Amino acid sequence: MLDYIERLSESSLAASRLRVVDLACGPGSITRRVLDRFPSAGVVALDIDPLLLELARDAFAGDARVEVVTRQLAEADWWKDLGGEFDAVLTATAMHWLPPCALSGVYAGVARLLRPGGLFANADHLPLADPVLRDAADGLHADYLRETFAAGVESCDEWYERAYADPRYEGWWEVRREVFAHWSGDLLEPEEWHLALLRRSGFERAGVVWRRGNDALLIALRGLSAQAMVDDLLDETRRPDVTLEPPG
Repeated sequence: MLDYIERLSESSLAASRLRVVDLACGPGSITRRVLDRFPSAGVVALDIDPLLLELARDAFAGDARVEVVTRQLAEADWWKDLGGEFDAVLTATAMHWLPPCALSGVYAGVARLLRPGGLFANADHLPLADPVLRDAADGLHADYLRETFAAGVESCDEWYERAYADPRYEGWWEVRREVFAHWSGDLLEPEEWHLALLRRSGFERAGVVWRRGNDALLIALRGLSAQAMVDDLLDETRRPDVTLEPPG
């Protein structure tokens, strides 16, 4: 995704102080890659998981380029008060946890954060539309995971189990369960579903630029005159009588 920032941004911008949001940042792996590639960039890293936020704060303690912020993306105004416009919003393996109505608000909020022409990159589970190919890709991925874990690599569940056994994080597991109680993790709509929702949310261009089986990298560029569309969609997500569903 950083290659696309460099390719699609003005050359002077890529070399200067990029402003980036690391959305659902976890322990800060994307933030670290941004800073390694663009040392003068500034990053606002957002998450809601208390353990991962603590790890991110420890990782970037004393680094004035990084601000780590607690935000619940399922809330309508999650994007407010983050300090102006950004050049890029980046996220990986997180958006599929959100219910459709919340994802509508997230995409609209991302468009609100970005400057005109700004870039959104989402690397996530975006299944193939054809069921036979999708099932084949799932099978190959399952084979890969079995081989990986058999070689001694720790699974995500094992990592969390070990982390929460640490006395420093005692009691945080229950906090995490409450935070993610309404996040199902099963939003596995195909790429066209996401592309249609992004275009509705104020992105002028959107497409999948990389794929391996059912995992893909989606890039979207905010339209130059999309503000009215974005504001209308955000207003819809705030109305208590509206359950906003994406197109499709």
